[in-house]
Amino acid sequence: MQLFMMAIIGIFFGTVYTVISFGNLMIPFLVWIMSVFGFRFLWSIQTPVLPDLFLDRMTMVWLMVVFSVKFMAEKRQFRGPFLLDLMMVINALYLVIGIYIQDMTVFHGWTMSILVPYSAYFFAKNLTTKNKDIRRFLWVLLILVIYYNITSIAEKLGINVLVWPKYILTESRFWGRSSGPFLHAPLFGTIIGMMIPIHLYFIVTVRNWTSKILLFLSLLMGFAGLYFTYTRGSWLAGIMALITVVFLNRRHFLKFILPAVVVAPIVAILFLGIGQDKFMKERVENEDTFGSRLGTFVTAIKVWQDNAILGVGFNQYKNVLDNYIEPLDLPVIGVITVHQFRDNPPHDIYISYLAEHGIVGTLLQGSIYFLILRTFLAKYAWRKKGDYFATYIMPIFGGIFVGYLVGGLAIDYKFFSGVGTLFYSCAGILYGYQREDSGLADNLLRQPTSQVD
Repeated sequence: MQLFMMAIIGIFFGTVYTVISFGNLMIPFLVWIMSVFGFRFLWSIQTPVLPDLFLDRMTMVWLMVVFSVKFMAEKRQFRGPFLLDLMMVINALYLVIGIYIQDMTVFHGWTMSILVPYSAYFFAKNLTTKNKDIRRFLWVLLILVIYYNITSIAEKLGINVLVWPKYILTESRFWGRSSGPFLHAPLFGTIIGMMIPIHLYFIVTVRNWTSKILLFLSLLMGFAGLYFTYTRGSWLAGIMALITVVFLNRRHFLKFILPAVVVAPIVAILFLGIGQDKFMKERVENEDTFGSRLGTFVTAIKVWQDNAILGVGFNQYKNVLDNYIEPLDLPVIGVITVHQFRDNPPHDIYISYLAEHGIVGTLLQGSIYFLILRTFLAKYAWRKKGDYFATYIMPIFGGIFVGYLVGGLAIDYKFFSGVGTLFYSCAGILYGYQREDSGLADNLLRQPTSQVD
């Protein structure tokens, strides 16, 4: 009887979700986005032959089905331009063909770092086409970053009642560091750092002062949440993301970030005890980490020099490591022993990428970054004509892009989908956005009260 009732309830909610999905494609898209950002382990279906279906995979498959049916039934056209789309397809094919020829056991890494983020780009570009849809997307990101802030602080301070999902308390491998629903402190910190600037957009645009104050408090909590991941690369990513956002819209954002910069250290010292944080001191003064990263960097250069054109292949760096690893005697730094970095995976998206994919793969990936940058600069100029998207939203996207690229100096995104999904979904919205989308129609967002300043 219990199984029967569960089946009835499942059918009911499944039917309702199906109707909602076909009624508004943004709903399954946003549900998928939320599942990617840390909730993939909430529910899964084990399969005997195929990979297990985690929540993010199930929601992605459902989104693909609904999108395909609706677009074909309504004879919709894909949204241009298509040059960036073409470069991403070429890059994805280049990587997957190499995997097929060389080692299919690493295919899962390709799905996480390429298929999922590129799909996010495609769906965001074709679905998030109006300002009201962009705002919904930003609302979801705001909800997520507030959740991250609370979770990071609660996890560090031992307020277990506020930590959810509960597997965070038992399965994290990063002792003393907040790792969030991703169970990975550097990844968690990088995502928080990239998303913190979203607070500024809503602080400026909401009219209610109570909401502004709550958002400002969440911004301060974001600094604490980022700090408690104890990841220097993530700290730098967050700092550079905020600097970028404020630089791109100094008129509206600077007056809110300056008080936060003043208040945050005071709160940190008085209430969080950061001044006596021995763990932070150990992390900052730990020279072994720097030495191991430098050893990995130098070794990756050696790998690339012997495989300059095509590289050693996707996720093959560690398989060839024994052929290149040796102690390093560097000026000023001294000797870096083999044991310091023998077990290190690649720790960046630049030199290690060059070693694994060679000049060809690096040029393909570089061309994607270049097209995003060129599009950003061209559309950012629209702010001079009063374009809302260019004035208020593009600075936030710029901060996310910079946070991604800076964070990539310290962490390889190859095994994660969340960071890439955030980057490429914003890139998809940016690339597909047209000025007529912010015309004087019903999709125009209300102007913030601060615009009259």
